[in-house]
Order: sequence, then structure tokens, then C-alpha cells
Amino acid sequence: MTRAARPVTYYDTTGLRLRRHGMAISRAGSEWQLDLGDGRGRRVEAPGVEQVPHELARLVRAYSRDLDLVPMPRQAGAGSRIGAETGTARQVALGYLERQVEALARADLAVRLEEPEGVHDLRVAARRIRATLRTFAPVLGGRLAGRFRSALRWLGASVGPARDIEVQRARFFAALEKLPPEVVSDEMRIGAEQVFDAQADEAAAECAVVLDSPRYLQLLNALDVLLVVLREQSAGAQGKRARRPAAKVLPGLVWPVVEETDARVGAMPGGAAAVHAVRKSVKRLRYAVEAAGSALPVDRDQVLKSLRGLQELLGEYQDSVVAQGRLGELVESGEATRAHALVLEAEIRCARQCADAMPAAWREAYRQLAPLRR
Repeated sequence: MTRAARPVTYYDTTGLRLRRHGMAISRAGSEWQLDLGDGRGRRVEAPGVEQVPHELARLVRAYSRDLDLVPMPRQAGAGSRIGAETGTARQVALGYLERQVEALARADLAVRLEEPEGVHDLRVAARRIRATLRTFAPVLGGRLAGRFRSALRWLGASVGPARDIEVQRARFFAALEKLPPEVVSDEMRIGAEQVFDAQADEAAAECAVVLDSPRYLQLLNALDVLLVVLREQSAGAQGKRARRPAAKVLPGLVWPVVEETDARVGAMPGGAAAVHAVRKSVKRLRYAVEAAGSALPVDRDQVLKSLRGLQELLGEYQDSVVAQGRLGELVESGEATRAHALVLEAEIRCARQCADAMPAAWREAYRQLAPLRR
């Protein structure tokens, strides 16, 4: 005798926020399931529970925004297309901004699912949003857009330690593999693993607190409001530059970022702080080129390739400086082994080589970006 299929009930916000993003939460008997729409999901057995289990509700917080998840009739269809890539200066910049806000929500979910690149993607999305609001402020609401930058900086800084520890852990053990086996003891490896484990656990806990905080939810809701305001604003209220074709306006907004980066590269002999300033400018410049897309009179793919290469040099330098600080503390405390000392020497060489290579890498990128100057 065939067992009758259990009835399935679907849950969503009254505004169908999950369905609009291709997601679904369903219940069949005591089994609850989150379907992310891309083959991934999470299943929870919760007998006697009538509301969406906290474990699933927390995963979709960036989408539900803590609104009640209630039984809803099942409807087919996925979310609408996000963002324009051509059109007026406002439309192009706003399209990129919308895609990054969506990327922030996807990264939030990845962090909660403990996916390896989740924290990294969250930080990148927050930086892209912040850079876009700054670079394209003249066509994105000016002072209104600028109010978000401090909150986005707080978010990136708050989840940053979790990513930094991942990077430093991988970097340290990769460096050990390059050393002679006789200088790397099992005791030293175990001790390092324990230190990194403890730091990772602490950082992960702090990251969870941030993502579950009222301040973070307020930021997500405020970004939603900003997008609606910018999208619905009448043409007459947008300002002249916002209404003009993207190709006529966006190059002039990107070029000051090129000039800022060039000035900071010139000041780079000032040490690690100066290099870090260059790194921030290069990131902002890369995101600006991504956002403006075909509106720029340059070979976009080649420019982005050059900026990514420069960004990798700057990132390697920064990671090396951080590693030197960690290793230097061990040396000063007298707890360093011969292996630690050798890794420290390698990190010092690495930073020097990266710094030496940066000016030439920037000159090539600058040459490719020169057509933006008017």
C-alpha cells in the first residue's frame, strides 16, 4: 500500500521576500527545509514546531529582515532582474549599487552557512557599496548616499578579523612547507594550530554577533530604502549629471580616483601606512571601473586585469606586514623557534619585493587609464 504524500506548507514574508530571491522554506510534517534555489539548502527535523525554526530563520535574515515568516501559497517564479548596465549616469551607477547590495545578502547567507569565502565576499560587497556611494555620489544623491559609509566601514571592520585569521593561517603553514623539515617540529605545528583555532573561534563568534545585531539589520533596511528612493526619484529631482548619458559623465567621476591613486603611489616610500593608502585607492578605482563598465573609453577588461594584478601585489604586501607583526611579537617574547625566525625573514623579503614592483605595475595601469583624462 502506497503511503500518502505529506502535505507541504511554504513559508515566506507577506511581501514574498524569499521568493523574490529564488528561495523557499517549506514544511512537511516535522521536516523543515530551506531551498536556496541553486541546489544548496538546509534540512531541519523539528517535531511539534509550528513556526520556522530559528536555525533556518537566522540563515535568511538578510532577506527576511526579521519579518514574520508565515504560511503562504506556493507560487512559481524567481526574482526580478537587478540593475541596469547601460543608460544614464544614474542608471548605470545605481545598477551596480543594486547588484552589490544583492551580493551583500548572498555573502551574509554564505557566512551563516560557514562557507569558506563567505566572510571575504561580505567584506568585498560592503567595500564595493561604500566605494560606489563615494565615487558616484554626484549622481547617487550626494549627502544622502554619504551617510552610509561609516556604517559600511563598521561592518567591514567588525567581520574583518575572521578573514584575516584565515589568511594568516594559510600563509604561515604554506611558509612552513618551504622550510627544511629539520627546523619544523611537530610541537611547533601543534602549538600554531591551537593558537589559530582559538583566534578563529573568537573571531567567528564576534562575526555571528555582528550579523545578528540590530545595527546590521538597520543598515540592510536603510540600503533598501536608499535604493527605492534613488529608483523612484523623478528625473527632474535627479540633477543634470545624473540624467546625462553614462559615457558623458562617469569618466569624469572615475578620473579623480586615478589622480588620487597616482598621488598616493608617489608618497609610497612613506612606509606601510602609505602602501595601505595606495591599496585602498586601488580597490576604489577597480570598483569604479567595474561599475562604469562600457561607459569608459578604455579597454575595461585589460584595465581590470592590471588593477587586479596591482591589488594582488598590495594585498601580498599587507599580508606580509601583518605576518611580520605576529612573528615579531613571538621573537620579542622569546617564544619563537628557528622556524619562526626563518619565516619572519622570508616575510621581510616578500614585502620588500612587492614594494619594489608596485610603481611599475601602477605606471602600466595609469597608461591604460589615461584616456579618461579630459
